[in-house]
Amino acid sequence: MPFVKEGDESNPEILSLYKEINDELKIGKIPNILKTTSIDPQIARWFWDGVKIILLRESSIPRILKESIALVVSNANSCEYCTKAHGMLLQLMGFTEEKINDLKGSFESFSDKEKSALNYALKINDPENKITSDDHKILKDSGYDDKQVVEITAVVAAFNWANVIADALGTEIENPDC
Repeated sequence: MPFVKEGDESNPEILSLYKEINDELKIGKIPNILKTTSIDPQIARWFWDGVKIILLRESSIPRILKESIALVVSNANSCEYCTKAHGMLLQLMGFTEEKINDLKGSFESFSDKEKSALNYALKINDPENKITSDDHKILKDSGYDDKQVVEITAVVAAFNWANVIADALGTEIENPDC
């Protein structure tokens, strides 16, 4: 059970937000992390808008790479909710259990280009590491442009925020049978 109560669906702001989320995701349920923030509809709306911009929109970074970064960051931050949730999403997107486990390891099953993005994500996620121009050179040499570097960085930053929300508010993983 979450540590905070969820918003009341009789609130028109929450009802409207949940309808939008349901229409967009088409999974038949509202992810628990969005429910956990719904006691404050403005924060829940801001969170959802961030999900749409950073994860769901068509962009120059494939969605599957964004989900992979989400899992790598969440695993590094020991966020059980986000690690499991994005692992389930990656399975729905075609990843095997072995490939998902590799995101918690050395990235052996990923291309060199993907590895450079995943390693960069881990490095910027660790507050003790300082990013240098050499880190950006690795990404550029792997084929990423400045816009893509900004997007990769934004995914890492977004998941640091989401990990704090999930852990601090006691968000529970969705029951796959519901």
